[in-house]
Amino acid sequence: MDADTIPEPQVLTVMVQHFKSPNVGAVAGNARVRNRNNWLSKLQAVEFSSVIGLLRRAQRVWGRIMCVSGVCGMFRKDALLQAGMYSPGMATEDIDLTFKLQRNNFDIRYEARALVWMEVPEDLGVLWRQRCRWAVGLGQALKRHRDILWTPKQYRLYPVYVESFLSILWAWTFVAISAFWAVGMLFGHSPYGGSPLPNYWGVMIFTCCLGQLLVGVLIDAKYERGVLLEFPFAIFYPCFYWMVMSLSSAIYSTKGFVTKLNLSAPVTWRVERQSAN
Repeated sequence: MDADTIPEPQVLTVMVQHFKSPNVGAVAGNARVRNRNNWLSKLQAVEFSSVIGLLRRAQRVWGRIMCVSGVCGMFRKDALLQAGMYSPGMATEDIDLTFKLQRNNFDIRYEARALVWMEVPEDLGVLWRQRCRWAVGLGQALKRHRDILWTPKQYRLYPVYVESFLSILWAWTFVAISAFWAVGMLFGHSPYGGSPLPNYWGVMIFTCCLGQLLVGVLIDAKYERGVLLEFPFAIFYPCFYWMVMSLSSAIYSTKGFVTKLNLSAPVTWRVERQSAN
């Protein structure tokens, strides 16, 4: 767990049960947001239910997941040793380790009952730097494990890898269209069919996004009822948060993918403490 994570009493009990299966290499816990002091942290409470939690549930249908987050994960010792432990040169060593475990044919599961409480950024600048690091780490992991695509025995990882890669392409598409629209408007010409502002298709995507957020919140409300109270802040996700995160994903995931990996040089980052209210 992270140093500032607070677990619920049942965490060990519900997670360790999965290791009755000898093929289970790791179990991911259910991270919940503890500091909900402003709209940004409340929005992230929705995000962790509706994007991260729902995504892991969907990935379990494929039989593979993208990340056992460092916030809360339980591992089989032999699986860790076989995978080569964490790689300190990766910006997000948890994504890399998750890929390595699954490439060694270990099963990874998600346990929604393993609730842990974490702190999230309450300042947009701190959030931006955090997500830039996450994006770099994703790009690094996709580069390091790109041979998955031409390794037939790794076919169960194809959906996770391809979905992650397509998400970066989607981010670049959105950024490019937005830039094209901004340049057109600057010169007094409104581009036909290209606009970051909601139009017909934009409204459809907007609505689908809110639907996904609602489904995730309703599912996790079984474990944390208070998350339903944060759903009104979900309106900021498609109309603002999505746009900012797509920019960080486009730029920094690409940076992680094209930059030469140096696994012998540990990655460091500055920790910025937030004042508690």
